[in-house]
Amino acid sequence: MGSVDHKQKRVLVVGAGAAGMACADTLAQHPDKFAVTLVEAQDYCGGQMFSIPLDKDKFGAEWLNQGVQGGSHIYHHTFHLFEKLGHFPQPVDLQVSFGKGDTFWTNLFPTKLVERHTKEIKRFAWAIKVMRWFELFFAIIPIKVTLKLFFFSDEFINCMIYPSLALFLGTGNATPNLPTVMMERLYTSPTYGMWYPVDPEMLTSNLPPMVVFPEATRVYTDWKGALQRKGVNVRLSTEVTQVLSRSKHGVRVVVRTTHKEMEEDYDEIVFCVLSDTAKRILGKKARWIEQKVLGAAKWSDDITVTHYVRQPSGRYDGNP
Repeated sequence: MGSVDHKQKRVLVVGAGAAGMACADTLAQHPDKFAVTLVEAQDYCGGQMFSIPLDKDKFGAEWLNQGVQGGSHIYHHTFHLFEKLGHFPQPVDLQVSFGKGDTFWTNLFPTKLVERHTKEIKRFAWAIKVMRWFELFFAIIPIKVTLKLFFFSDEFINCMIYPSLALFLGTGNATPNLPTVMMERLYTSPTYGMWYPVDPEMLTSNLPPMVVFPEATRVYTDWKGALQRKGVNVRLSTEVTQVLSRSKHGVRVVVRTTHKEMEEDYDEIVFCVLSDTAKRILGKKARWIEQKVLGAAKWSDDITVTHYVRQPSGRYDGNP
């Protein structure tokens, strides 16, 4: 592993997504205290956020960010990081659409689905205010229960409410079981509310200021270079497969690369990976509380079909 100042703690950060990169970056600000190694099983940094190349002639853009496309204007820490790396988010109109055929709708122009649920949209605008007034109560009530309490139809719930929430929260099929307060805040918060204020005609507002993130692959590639210049040992296509031992004296792990498998020693290990991955790597060396917490996560397989539709203006727009 090379010679290291023994005053430094040898820290292994597992996972080069946003959490792992941020962890390594923070530790690298104290080179006198930490010697940081960042490993990633994939051959790129970024985790769930990366860019997909597109046909510019067909879609009007050369790339699309997968995982995270953009967000609210209040993400000050994220923007500060982008700017340090020479990348800048761009303001964008919040234009979205959902579904296909008879269940297609958008926040840009009326559709048949919106027309069918005009009364329910107006009633939802009132109901969300009630949820705001009694927020403490609705904080413990699942969304699926609350929507039924207000007698909304299945089509309105399944085709309009759930998709609009899942788009922002990324919760997929688990959306109905989330606490109502999360839905309420998305429609009532003037800061991070994606759909604030409720549009009584279209349901989802396109008024909140939003931004689109710069090309994710370039951002993370530049961030990787910045970490390496700070002394972080970044190792891609490198997987930690097992923790062999843990004690107050350090941790021994098994590390696998494309060409070989080896044992390595560190003073500390930080897991910035999915909970089931961390549990698998820890194996029998996991403490009981780690087994309980890491094993509590539930996973589901969701399928999202992304398509595009020609607006009346003739412009194409992507649709989650």
